[in-house]
Amino acid sequence: MNRPSRRRFLQGSAIAMAGLAGCSFPSDHPPADCSDEELVHESDADLDQAASWPSYQYDSANTGHNPEASGPKDGVEVAWRYPGCTEAKSGAVVHNGRVSAGGLVVDGRTGRTVGGEWDPHASTPTFDNGRLYVGAHDLLALDAATGDRDWTFETESDSGGLATPAIEDGTVYTRGQFDDPTIYAVDASSGEERWRFELDREGLSPLAVADETVYCIDETSTIYAITATNGEEQWRRSPSVDIMRSIPVIWDGLLYLGAGEGEILALDADDGSDVWRRSLRAGFVGSVAVADGTVFVPGREQALIALSASDGHEKWRRSVSATLAGPPVVAGDLVYVVAGQTLYTFDVSNGDEGWQFETRAILFGDYQAGGINSGIAVVEDIVYVATAPGDLYALQAQ
Repeated sequence: MNRPSRRRFLQGSAIAMAGLAGCSFPSDHPPADCSDEELVHESDADLDQAASWPSYQYDSANTGHNPEASGPKDGVEVAWRYPGCTEAKSGAVVHNGRVSAGGLVVDGRTGRTVGGEWDPHASTPTFDNGRLYVGAHDLLALDAATGDRDWTFETESDSGGLATPAIEDGTVYTRGQFDDPTIYAVDASSGEERWRFELDREGLSPLAVADETVYCIDETSTIYAITATNGEEQWRRSPSVDIMRSIPVIWDGLLYLGAGEGEILALDADDGSDVWRRSLRAGFVGSVAVADGTVFVPGREQALIALSASDGHEKWRRSVSATLAGPPVVAGDLVYVVAGQTLYTFDVSNGDEGWQFETRAILFGDYQAGGINSGIAVVEDIVYVATAPGDLYALQAQ
């Protein structure tokens, strides 16, 4: 048997464990043939032009919380489903009445194409000031209204796709891909490099930016804090647990990290020192969401756990009938989590299970693909969901 190369192994890890792609899971529904599909339009989604979910996990700190959204409370129905007919790893963002996945731009009300393409190598875009910034083979800046390319920034990476970029105060931050242990800061208007910082080893997960600091984790489970304005190192820390697949999340001066040993860490964002650490008895702990003083943690032992953000004490724990993938998101009274092809919801206050929605699988020739990509977007009472076989759903309250 041929063993997978290190690069192929890391590529799979970056996609599956950094929360950028879905996986294939069995479903009760027979798979559709992608080549035969057209836009399904049941109704226009009731989307306000001002509604916004601008980036992966909502903001550059990766909190996963949209404080402006109510979210569908009692169930959803499909307003429309756009068939991208591509193997994809991008989640969705919402901006100015439009929805984007990868470089694709569609009308958020009707699902009809506005412009751009859903590159299978593209990560979840980030919207800012009229542009979409997309990590593909290179860092792309697209006109958010049309999907047309404004500029391209080439990293030193020679393979794979870049993680979703972060943007703050007119600068786009991205990391290199395989064999490129570099953090790049790029002028958002011109695409010119402002600075670069070399990690000891390449990173796997997206960056976080908060309080003029860039946070990044490399594959040795070292986390770095870098000054956003000039690229100077503030501190680095190796916390003796496996955090290389965790996405850094910043909230109220604390840095939250899930760990491979079933632990969650809360570090002081200013110096990296421990504030609290909890063992959750839940196998690998995934990346988290934080909202209103609560940390929502997906445990690999099919559990969703709510902890106090200040001291880590457990508020509630609920079992899920499948293994959770990717970080949760929070809007209104619900926390949203993904397991395979199904989107689950739970009450944020007590963990009571809410509504579910199952996406479909797609047949690509002689194989089947399915699964929800990490990076769902909740605005008002609408949920936009992108899937691994390239479906983009608008789910509206019933």
